[in-house]
Amino acid sequence: MEKLDKLNRLKSAFRSGNQELIDHALEEIKNVGDDTYIAPLIEFIHQASSKEIKENIFQLFVDLKHENSVDQLISELKNEKDLDVLQRLVACCWQNGLDYSRHLPYFVQLVLDQEFQIAFEAFTVIENMCGKIEGDVETMLIEKIGKSIPTAEDRKQYLLKGLLDIIPHIPPDKDPVDF
Repeated sequence: MEKLDKLNRLKSAFRSGNQELIDHALEEIKNVGDDTYIAPLIEFIHQASSKEIKENIFQLFVDLKHENSVDQLISELKNEKDLDVLQRLVACCWQNGLDYSRHLPYFVQLVLDQEFQIAFEAFTVIENMCGKIEGDVETMLIEKIGKSIPTAEDRKQYLLKGLLDIIPHIPPDKDPVDF
């Protein structure tokens, strides 16, 4: 019930157009947010007239730290039609550092199918990825990428060749940081 109340307050704040209310609602979501808020926040990106509000929402996605948010965010990415929003959200994936390894095939598909800027962001997600990749998935992706290289534009060829080097060496888990 509390989540529903917060979501309703967030919706009311956006409908009001009051910057102070919106900022307060976004701050509240940041402090207690989870995957419940992902779809409404993306909807608000599309509705917001203020660049500042959009940037604040994108920053929430950069600040995501709940692993349970990954599947919901990927689901929303798959449905995103606005290429500028898709590019920014894919960039959020590598910036927030969550584990997207289960979605490696999706990010490879973005590199293959999308315009260069989105492909580059997806490449960066893969480049920063760690997690166990099943051998059959790895083999299928390497084969798919290899077949795509000859027909890809020059910049994409560079990314695809890079993926051939990166995917087999994705570490199974994050290295501990030495201080």
